[in-house]
Amino acid sequence: MGVVHDVWRATKELLEATALPWPSEEREERLAAVDRLLREREELLRKLRPPYSEEEQELGREIIVWNQEIEARLLRVCEEIRRDLRMTGAKRQANARYVHPYEQPLSFDGMFYDKRR
Repeated sequence: MGVVHDVWRATKELLEATALPWPSEEREERLAAVDRLLREREELLRKLRPPYSEEEQELGREIIVWNQEIEARLLRVCEEIRRDLRMTGAKRQANARYVHPYEQPLSFDGMFYDKRR
């Protein structure tokens, strides 16, 4: 067909690659695949030139709908990664407090200084 059909195909592959859920074990491989597909689609989008036939316009409308779904899925994955990073940081901090309990700065809340001589 043409460039529009190639963009449609790449978007469909991207939609399938972003299917949820993303187990943390295979997250890195899936992110690499999504990145590759996004780069491929970006190159194809640069080649798009009007005018478009009726069939190409219909494919374009389908691409737009799929793109919204892809974006929503990637936002969910991004939030999941952020949450995992926060949890990892909290675990690391809790572990450090457990291993070295006296190396943390002391809290001065509630301390009283008597100014009388």
